[in-house]
Amino acid sequence: MKKLKKFLFLPFVLSLAVTIKAENAFEGLSQEEQAQAAGVYFEEVLKYVENNYIGKDVDTEYLVRAALEGMTSALDEYSGFLPENEYIAMKEEEKKDYYSPDFTCTFDENGYPVINKIQENSENYKSGIRQGDLVRSINGVSAYGIQEEEYTERTKVDISGNINMILYRPSTKATTDYKLFLKKIKSNTVVVKDIAEFNTKRQVYDNTNVGYIRITAFSKDTSSDFASAIAELQNKKVNSLILDLRGNTGGYVDEAIEVAKQIVPAGVIITTTDKAGNNTVYTSTLNRQPFEHCVILVDSLTASASEILASAMQDSGAAEIVGEKTFGKGIMQSVTEFQGLGVIKMTTLEYRSRNGSTINQIGITPDVIVNKILFVDEKDDITSEKVTTALSYIGFKNDGENTNERNIGKYQAELGLPVTYKLDQKTVNALNLEIYSNLLEDDRILTAGYINLGK
Repeated sequence: MKKLKKFLFLPFVLSLAVTIKAENAFEGLSQEEQAQAAGVYFEEVLKYVENNYIGKDVDTEYLVRAALEGMTSALDEYSGFLPENEYIAMKEEEKKDYYSPDFTCTFDENGYPVINKIQENSENYKSGIRQGDLVRSINGVSAYGIQEEEYTERTKVDISGNINMILYRPSTKATTDYKLFLKKIKSNTVVVKDIAEFNTKRQVYDNTNVGYIRITAFSKDTSSDFASAIAELQNKKVNSLILDLRGNTGGYVDEAIEVAKQIVPAGVIITTTDKAGNNTVYTSTLNRQPFEHCVILVDSLTASASEILASAMQDSGAAEIVGEKTFGKGIMQSVTEFQGLGVIKMTTLEYRSRNGSTINQIGITPDVIVNKILFVDEKDDITSEKVTTALSYIGFKNDGENTNERNIGKYQAELGLPVTYKLDQKTVNALNLEIYSNLLEDDRILTAGYINLGK
């Protein structure tokens, strides 16, 4: 095999006039010589494949693109290559406008979607559609049992599309066929809600002075939408903000920085560093924050651009971070187009937080940590933190006198189960069912954020 390698790449050896070991062809070469060597190696491999491969027909362009895909994907999980035609198609798709009905529905897998919100001044309302109408079919296909994701897909069309619905009104038993009026779909990455919408039997939120904004991603309109959201809450005389970044995996860094400029006190937002060691500092000039108190909710999926915003708020003391440790993506990618081939997206920058902390592969540790509640198992150590947390969640204290064993015994007695002081199957089943039922009505991170506002 070594002889074969030496033979195949003999032209390269001669062209560089250096001795190259087959085991490491680039050892001892300068960066410029390595680039030259790579080019010659690549040319020789192309010739060898084209002259000897007996599988499907492949041309040079196909092989070069395949090599670029392999090269970039080998760098890290965020880098890659996209052929020119696919990149052009993607950019064209981004420019397209889509349309959908201007009302919303609730969904039941055992029934038809039900219209639950429709504006009285909307065109569809004027045409006769009302809250409570059942959606029997969409463009001639039954809507029975569909859920929100499928409904959204079936009611999204481009400018040339139409949507017809057959609606049924229970009060009159009338069935009517409508050609719907459609509105342009706007990217809703910023969501403003009344905090009272989250009220449950377990937790009631006072909306008098508390506003809630969720940013689901950082897209091209996020910063302007965030400015509108701030104005909306200020008009309501809200002085405290819960900013929810849970599940936000990032997006456009420049949009995250523009959002930060609206809420982070004057000073550094982040500092980026390239391979050559050049630093770029992004700053805020904000002298007065829009809210007196702020908490930011995060979880393990809060990443990248979201971590830029969260770290700047934490480091500046403008907000407490509440929730789980964040993902830890403190690097950025740039996109470079190579005409005739495609584009390469590659990691080119690393950023540090306002205080100089590294985020990448580390994440942000919240000021108030809310650990996940995990279901218990018969095999779990009864003294473990997992079991302690589970018992605490359903109301039992572990304070020395009340050990986990005693609490298990009390729980078994309360339910009329055999008191074994052990995690037997019946106890585990009952405990997990209660945990599950509580979790359905309990947003623990939101509650912790609410409690810590202004502390």
